[in-house]
Amino acid sequence: MGRPRFSNLTVLDHPLIQHKLTLLRDRTTSTRDFKQLVSEIAMLMAYEVTKDLVTEPVEIETPLERMTGRMVSGKKLTLVPILRAGLGMATMVVGQLKGDGPGVMAGIDEMNAAVRQAPNSTGVRLTRGFTIIHLPPAMRDTDAVVEDLRFILDTAPGGRPEDVLHVLLGDVYAEMGKLDAARDEYRQVSGASAFAAEQAKLRLEKGSVTPESIAAVRSGTGTRCAMCHAPGVDQ
Repeated sequence: MGRPRFSNLTVLDHPLIQHKLTLLRDRTTSTRDFKQLVSEIAMLMAYEVTKDLVTEPVEIETPLERMTGRMVSGKKLTLVPILRAGLGMATMVVGQLKGDGPGVMAGIDEMNAAVRQAPNSTGVRLTRGFTIIHLPPAMRDTDAVVEDLRFILDTAPGGRPEDVLHVLLGDVYAEMGKLDAARDEYRQVSGASAFAAEQAKLRLEKGSVTPESIAAVRSGTGTRCAMCHAPGVDQ
């Protein structure tokens, strides 16, 4: 592969990335393996493109003694997914940065600014909503997630995408302690998505939502067509 003519362009031609891209493109690769490969490629990409980040010394207390370690110095990072498949990769890269609270917050600020500039853009709303929904509630602007999912629901084509969105939104309400609102969302699942219908039924029957069941639905957001290709029986 020829080297780029632009100094700020990084060509990711690492052998492991090429290997995993080939597996990802193989028509025999299952949905589950596809999503795992997207996660692994995103992790390798994150390591490659962040290798030049500036670090600074930080004093910490280890179980044995105090020491001076190094942490990223808080430089703002902006993730710009290209096409819908990039949404899943953006989510995974954010996951690599979860330990860096200020860095993640800076990224969220950038996404909030993008929404303010293009509030009616489905792509912008998808990027923010499907990225920050994976953050811990303490680091997440839950109202923004609700706002984005509501916007996407209003523009969704119906059927399977809308079913999965209702479950996603219901789970957010459940995390907020708004169980009545959560149940209202689960009841709106039409059954067009067998996976979403199964998840909604389990939640309504049990009367509670477990972290494991929430993770099962969210694991499908952002990879391939996130709203259609949720894990489970839908293909």
